[in-house]
Amino acid sequence: MFDKRMKTGEKVFTVVNYTLLITVGLICVLPFITLLAKSVSEEAYVVSGQVSLWPMGFQLKAYEVLLSGIDFRTAFTNSLFVAVLGTAIQVFFTACVGYAIAKRDLVGRKAINILYVFTMLFNGGMIPTYMVIKNTGLINHLWVLVIPGMVSAFNLILVRNYFESLPYSLEESARIDGAGNLTILFRIMLPISKPLLATIAIFSAVGIWNNYMDPLMYLTKKEVQVLPLFLQNIVAAANKNGLENPEQLANIASETFRAAAIFVSSIPILLVYPFLQKYFVTGLTLGAVKQ
Repeated sequence: MFDKRMKTGEKVFTVVNYTLLITVGLICVLPFITLLAKSVSEEAYVVSGQVSLWPMGFQLKAYEVLLSGIDFRTAFTNSLFVAVLGTAIQVFFTACVGYAIAKRDLVGRKAINILYVFTMLFNGGMIPTYMVIKNTGLINHLWVLVIPGMVSAFNLILVRNYFESLPYSLEESARIDGAGNLTILFRIMLPISKPLLATIAIFSAVGIWNNYMDPLMYLTKKEVQVLPLFLQNIVAAANKNGLENPEQLANIASETFRAAAIFVSSIPILLVYPFLQKYFVTGLTLGAVKQ
């Protein structure tokens, strides 16, 4: 960890830095460990508050009931569908718009930039937005979680800055070879933008997966329920009668069942991040410094 050439102050900074990072990491991980421990512990130990970081009376009944439940499978499938489709659409359209407004010869470029940034600061309000969604026929359709967010203003700024930082000679040489805008975008710009695309994909996927307010307002039917609504229903349930198949939960504490549901719901996003993590820091810093 220490280099022989490091001074005392640098060593102290390194120790403090490592200590701080490890502490923050533990703070982030411990809640997941606690959830996992409660989800596989017997009811008596959970109710009495004896379970913290290590399970007591190992059992998997909560997961068996959860994964066999129609409500959970429906909510999980809907959330997965919306997250995958919504992320793909948002990344695609954000990249297309970002490439367009990065071109300095685009007519009205500054006005378009202002319009998108404006949406980060102000919106039309809850009631007008609901009326627009209702009049477009998107109520109780999963597309309501995809179409309104086709372009993310924050991600658009990242994309625009990245494309602006690329040397113009790259595009110029392609045009000399007869390439048009679409060819340049899909065969040159996007292939060299993998770190950037991976970064905005993470942001989009996490945002869509955790979206709670939109499903709460626009999705009222059980067949279009998504995981945030399912989790809210079981967390808000005061007793087992508020949960699906209460007779199957006779020997399972409500807290155990909730812990299992929350833990399973977190797994997809936890699995996505390791595959895209190597692009994350690079994607955030690309285009941050203009040349």
